[in-house]
Amino acid sequence: MGLDIVLFGEGKVRIGLIEIPNNLHDAIFASTSNWSSYSYLKKVKDYYKTNIYLNLYELSCFVEDLRQIRTFIDCMHHSSLDRLIQALSSANIKAIHIAGD
Repeated sequence: MGLDIVLFGEGKVRIGLIEIPNNLHDAIFASTSNWSSYSYLKKVKDYYKTNIYLNLYELSCFVEDLRQIRTFIDCMHHSSLDRLIQALSSANIKAIHIAGD
């Protein structure tokens, strides 16, 4: 089971739900130690402790961390990461909540 991401639009209205799939999470955190250099990626490392809200500014920082970590993960996960980045980059999204198990 992956990390759930609740997407919020204007006025904190819930507009969707996406997931960081387990295999992508493992590719980022288990296959490399480079994630430790990215402050927003650190916040989602632990499945059982992750419970964070990111405003629009923090969301853009998180997306930038995801873009940068792409270089360090196996290319078989690039399409999954690209889909996540694209989904989180929507202009309609104003905040997110990421929750683990």
